[in-house]
Amino acid sequence: KKNIIPVILFKTTMGNSSLSEWTAVAAFAAIGLSTIPLLQSDYFSRSFLSSPSLQQRRLESYEYQWEKQSKESVKKILGLWKGFELKLLREDVAILKLFHKCMKEGNYQVLAIGIDSTSKTLDVCVWISFSETIYQIPLQQMAPIISIVIESVVFTNTLCFVADASGGLGLTIVKEVLKTCQESVPVISEPAWISQLAIFMEQKPNLLSTSVYKQCLMGLIRLQTYQYRRDPTIILTLPGQATFATLEPALFDSFPHERRVFIYDGCCNTVSRVMMMPRHESPPSATPFSKKIGYSTPLFSSLSKEVPKLPEVMQTLPLEAAAATECWMTAVSTYLEMKDRDTERRKLKQPEYLPFCCKLDNLRTTDLAIQNLVQFIMGARSRALPLEVVQKATSTLRTILEKRDNSHKMQFEKEIQEAVFCHKRILLENKTLVDTVYPSKDWSLKSTRKVLGCACCDPEEEEEEEEEDLTKQLPNRMRPKFVDGKNTFAFDPTKF
Repeated sequence: KKNIIPVILFKTTMGNSSLSEWTAVAAFAAIGLSTIPLLQSDYFSRSFLSSPSLQQRRLESYEYQWEKQSKESVKKILGLWKGFELKLLREDVAILKLFHKCMKEGNYQVLAIGIDSTSKTLDVCVWISFSETIYQIPLQQMAPIISIVIESVVFTNTLCFVADASGGLGLTIVKEVLKTCQESVPVISEPAWISQLAIFMEQKPNLLSTSVYKQCLMGLIRLQTYQYRRDPTIILTLPGQATFATLEPALFDSFPHERRVFIYDGCCNTVSRVMMMPRHESPPSATPFSKKIGYSTPLFSSLSKEVPKLPEVMQTLPLEAAAATECWMTAVSTYLEMKDRDTERRKLKQPEYLPFCCKLDNLRTTDLAIQNLVQFIMGARSRALPLEVVQKATSTLRTILEKRDNSHKMQFEKEIQEAVFCHKRILLENKTLVDTVYPSKDWSLKSTRKVLGCACCDPEEEEEEEEEDLTKQLPNRMRPKFVDGKNTFAFDPTKF
């Protein structure tokens, strides 16, 4: 004990310098304590490291966890297909023939993306199963070929990307409600290969160019969804809030006209829900890529640059809570940044970023919210949902909320709110994000078109004068926002 006291005093005297940190570590080692477990302890790090050093340590930990998860998941996925023959394709003609066969015959699956450790070049590859064979294709060779294949196909269905910043509850609601209401709607649920590709896009940007990553993302999504080409709508749920900042901008660039949903809850509720997630899914073989890491471990970490005070505030939080908080903040910050660029997009006459932004509180408090959400996802436009569908959706929602909406009070909620408050553009807890959908019953494509015009239909000549008069009366609403919480309509149906 006498030896320990001078170490603590030395830390206090020297302040937050790196010299004091390493002197403390050396002193603990010198007195014969077991320093390895101690150094691995986040509690020790928060007590003795400066805020920047702690932040760097945590970032290294996040990167290691993602890289480890990527490698392990590839092994698990390929292990499930042991009986299949493995073929490596590098020639353009062979790759082209494979894709044409897949799209013609069906019965194929995108399995995983990872580094081929057996090759000297350490290529980033994709593994695709087809006709009792697993084909391994380097992304560098695949990217231009799959782009050519996809461009030659006419896609008549609509994709709907669903992102979540509520600790997984939002995705559960969407998947279970659609399963109950519309059994024929295909839902591609958090594909492991998308998580693996996001890791390379974020952590290995020098291995391949951004354009190659985007070509592969778009091409493989189109390839995987082509099997459901007869379905009018295909839902693809994104793997956790941690990947949102990496995937959403790339997905919007590749699919600017498709539907998208962003479901969010308050930060404290989300963090509580994430911390209650099991560390290991059961059975493990059913989920080769851990779902918890997508909510609990930051993949894209730029908030410390945007919010300089964040590392200092995060130091008061234990590791798991700090990581989940940063995941939520990064997802919400990315959503706001995407919305901010709409002003420039309008000037350039480019498609706007218009997701159905769904606040979980609305789903808790009114049945209209789930009706609006299902209408948007299914592209119902002005068609009212059948009464049976509405009843099933409402019943399923209530059951899910009763069983799974189980966030609990945490002792460090004040610290979480202080961390969120550092990001001045993110509102606290139960506040509402910009363009959150306000639930409403009485809306239709026809009535919206009559008031302010429809983007997909030319107005009748008789209506033009009425619209001009209405526009003069509403100078600040030349065109309705997607939803600002005050509009008459649940959302602007001209934006499908």
